[in-house]
Amino acid sequence: MSVQHSPEPTAAHGPGQGRRLVAVVRFTLLEACRSPLPWLLLAALGCALAASGFAASLALTEGARFQAALLGGGVRIAWVFILAVYVIASLAREMNERGFEVALGLELDRATWVLGKLAGFLLPALASTLLLLPVLATIASPAGAAAWCLSLAFELAIVVAAALFFALSLGSVPAAAVLTAGFYLLARTIDALLLIVSSSPLIAPGVWRAFAESALGAFAWLLPALGRFAQGNWLTDQAPTATVLALMGLQCAAYVALLSAAALVDFHRRDL
Repeated sequence: MSVQHSPEPTAAHGPGQGRRLVAVVRFTLLEACRSPLPWLLLAALGCALAASGFAASLALTEGARFQAALLGGGVRIAWVFILAVYVIASLAREMNERGFEVALGLELDRATWVLGKLAGFLLPALASTLLLLPVLATIASPAGAAAWCLSLAFELAIVVAAALFFALSLGSVPAAAVLTAGFYLLARTIDALLLIVSSSPLIAPGVWRAFAESALGAFAWLLPALGRFAQGNWLTDQAPTATVLALMGLQCAAYVALLSAAALVDFHRRDL
């Protein structure tokens, strides 16, 4: 009688699995350091700094405030795009080269591999915000710059987790990139869309307006309110309170955990 074996090797949990998790994190981080990712992040920061400095020199008054707002906004968009594309491309390359199968064959379970990759992708995002902090602190208030960079780290963590989920679930770089971009843009603009629908004179009150408000309201409950993260007025006016930052941190933890769990469930169901 033939004995059927599980397609996934049984991995020992405990300290041994913890060491394997650290190994995956180190490998992912080493791969990121050897890739063009650090240079792309630095190049984006340099371009945003040069562009904001030039624009501030043209301003008649409050050049520093103008520069801080432009620098923050430019770096935010550029780094979100760079990190999301890198995560999707890195996972797609590893899936196509079947490198993860070799890792899973070395008594490494799927959860450890996914969580290790996630942590390895999150570390460059955190390091980039730490690099940005002293730059912003020179042209904005230190408290506002610290709060803004912390909120940006929360936002980047959510984007990285979303990119990982779509990359593992779809296995297609274009589809994962489009859905990650759509997720981010909708999360950034959902509050503005709700305001437009509820107060626009172009939409007459009635069934369709109520339906649109209900649909957008449902999306607002499901999506993170990224439009409230890393607000430009924190750099130019007043820093947010610790309570606001704590709520953003909880929101970040919840969505990163949710997206990671969804990626794990989908990855466990896949036949390798």
